[in-house]
Amino acid sequence: MHTRFALRTVIWCLLLIVAQGQSRVLAAKVKVLVGAGYKKQFADLEKRHPNLELVAAGQGGIAGVIADCDAIIGLPYGRKGREILRQGKKLRWVHSTSAGVEKIVHFPELKDSDITLTNAKIMMGPEIADHVFALLLALTRNLKEYDREMDGGNWMRGETRLPMIELRHKTMLIIGLGGIGSQVAQRAAAFGMRVLGVDPKDIPLSRDVEEVVVPDQLHRVLPEADVVVSCVPHTPASEGMLGPAEFAAMKDDVYVVNVSRGKIIQTDALVAALRSGKVRAAGLDVTDPEPLPGDHPLWKMDNVIITPHVATRSFRSRDRLADLIRDNIERFATGRPLRHVVDKSAGY
Repeated sequence: MHTRFALRTVIWCLLLIVAQGQSRVLAAKVKVLVGAGYKKQFADLEKRHPNLELVAAGQGGIAGVIADCDAIIGLPYGRKGREILRQGKKLRWVHSTSAGVEKIVHFPELKDSDITLTNAKIMMGPEIADHVFALLLALTRNLKEYDREMDGGNWMRGETRLPMIELRHKTMLIIGLGGIGSQVAQRAAAFGMRVLGVDPKDIPLSRDVEEVVVPDQLHRVLPEADVVVSCVPHTPASEGMLGPAEFAAMKDDVYVVNVSRGKIIQTDALVAALRSGKVRAAGLDVTDPEPLPGDHPLWKMDNVIITPHVATRSFRSRDRLADLIRDNIERFATGRPLRHVVDKSAGY
């Protein structure tokens, strides 16, 4: 009896401590630096959470207000971003509006700090996955060549420079099965393709993906792929991971699509593989360097389609990003765990 009473007393004390802790969190003033548009869009959050203040940079710019802020939505690249981190002594959270964080995660002021970094991973998966197939189908159905003929009013039904192929029963290898790669896999499976994946994480079994291997087994699966798609984040480990040895391991007439970052593929090796015919065609939304110089050979290749890093564009992606930022601001104000936290040591 006494033991039961003592246990109930301990539980009530713990609940009281938790409640007091939550009260202190809710009572603490939280300042989040946002763009002027978000300040207006999220004004209802300030009404719902009296401890929350959304701050927009005034005439003095970010430097004039960052010292008093607990969080910032959107960190500039380069020296400006580092200076903001130095001045933001109270910062506890930084949100990147991009899925890739390679341009900020290496900042010592961020990487070596207790600041939580979040990003837009997964948010842009649907439209980027659509873009993969826009590029791939444009190549496999020769839309680039037909479009050129249309400009001259030509009704061309003869042989085309690239063969007309169907994707059904072809094998797609997706490097990086995160929020983007998994969306690509769904679409590939819907096309009747066999899908393989490469990812360092333990990926759950999926009806869309037949097999997932870790990066050190890349050369084992490369020869099986008719299409290789890069969806991997740019980190020191992934930079240049598709080079001469990897192209040599691929089967002849492979299609290559890159919608992640240009530095994943060694550009000179890709050019050589395209010229030799090892790579039948390439669809690139990203390049290295970016943008390519006007006289770069990739611009002039009939078997290459380049788009200017626009795969993320969609009116729905903006809505999803705003929803994520809204939710995370509310979580931050109420002391709850943030979504889409980046592993700063891994770089994604």
